[in-house]
Amino acid sequence: TGEEWVMPGNVHDVTANGFFWYDTGQEHIITNAKFKNCGARNNDNVYDSSPTRGCDTNSGNGCNSGSSVWSFLTHSDQFTPEIMQATASITYENCGRRFRLYDYANDPISTVSGRNQNWLDTDGTATGLNEPTIIGSGLADAGRWWHVDDDVVEDPEGPLKFIKVNDGPSRGLGHIRLFFKEELHNTVGGSSCKNGSRQDANGNLLCPA
Repeated sequence: TGEEWVMPGNVHDVTANGFFWYDTGQEHIITNAKFKNCGARNNDNVYDSSPTRGCDTNSGNGCNSGSSVWSFLTHSDQFTPEIMQATASITYENCGRRFRLYDYANDPISTVSGRNQNWLDTDGTATGLNEPTIIGSGLADAGRWWHVDDDVVEDPEGPLKFIKVNDGPSRGLGHIRLFFKEELHNTVGGSSCKNGSRQDANGNLLCPA
């Protein structure tokens, strides 16, 4: 409505998120869903340039500037995503920022969960490609893991990579289980690959890529 919000706390703490994917232990399938007025309106929006898209981020009646339609938790080296999410028949109406990889620790060092993020957009309606698409992390530290060919579409908002399933033979998401020495594996979540700190007191990485 444009009215100023009268509420305790900071208006900027109020988000206009659509759906937050978790980082581990859950699976979601979302179909036939419309997202309306979600996501922050900023100069970096690449999917909608209308002046009324999403939510304004002003201090009077705006929303948190990090709001997005879709968000991924990416703070953990201990808990990492597998094949956890799929979508179909997604539509957007007047939305701002569409995708965001979210590390609440705001640490410049990337994580395993950040580099491994993935999502099966079964009909391409979430990405806007309108064909079956695998969405993967676009973090620079992920290297070419998700950059499977030169036709991969780069999304700068996430950042993410959109892989067109029909461009290659029998493309899909797979599950790989790796076994390590037990004494090394048992350090995960303790002295290495934590759900928190990424460096020791000397600045050494606890979960080097």
